[in-house]
Amino acid sequence: MSRKAKGSCNRQKARLKVAKLHGKIADQRRDFLHKVSTEIIRENQAIVIEDLRVKKHVEKPLSR
Repeated sequence: MSRKAKGSCNRQKARLKVAKLHGKIADQRRDFLHKVSTEIIRENQAIVIEDLRVKKHVEKPLSR
């Protein structure tokens, strides 16, 4: 797309192709995560999710 002249019809077509490809990849990732999470839920009776706030766990450097 970087080789296309700004404002040209060919650039617009290339932009649409890239957007379509990115959308397809996003859909595949979403589908995979949905399938995996559904499989985990069906296999197990209880699921626990823990939100670790890493920022609070980081040790502060000692001031000298």
